[in-house]
Amino acid sequence: MEDIQYRRTEGILYRHFKKIKRIERLKYDIENTKQTIHKIQQDLRNVNVELSDCVKAIDYSQDRVQSSIVTSSAVERELERITNKLLNELKYKIQRKYKLKARLRKIEEDVKRIEKILSDLTEEEMQIVELRYSEHRTNRAIEKILYMEGRPSSYVSIWRKKNKIIEYIYSQLK
Repeated sequence: MEDIQYRRTEGILYRHFKKIKRIERLKYDIENTKQTIHKIQQDLRNVNVELSDCVKAIDYSQDRVQSSIVTSSAVERELERITNKLLNELKYKIQRKYKLKARLRKIEEDVKRIEKILSDLTEEEMQIVELRYSEHRTNRAIEKILYMEGRPSSYVSIWRKKNKIIEYIYSQLK
């Protein structure tokens, strides 16, 4: 196996475990966005808005002549402005939710493809892959962990097994 192919396959494994972590963050973001959408919808449904202090009620103690053509009151205009703002925010959050879901589906497809290949590995091989590419452990650290679990292993055997695993994964990706 050429060095470039080896490094690319290792890169695929590193990215695979990063994607698994990314899936959890995307699920959290989607759930957060759903809650925000629900809150905005409740605010719109219940007209739960605060008007600015400059908007005051009509003072009936004085006679006033309306000099403008505007037929709506300042309170109505303020409510309309706030409602439009909430509707725009709701629209943005809904679009964000669908974009996050699309991104999540794409990443899950990529992860499933690699998971299928990794499912053919033995338990020890899978442990080596996880320690190396998910936890970024060195071959020496992997050797110590496997030795502590009662499996006799050496640095060279870990290195050979890792190379064998990389070659297998590369052959499956072709």
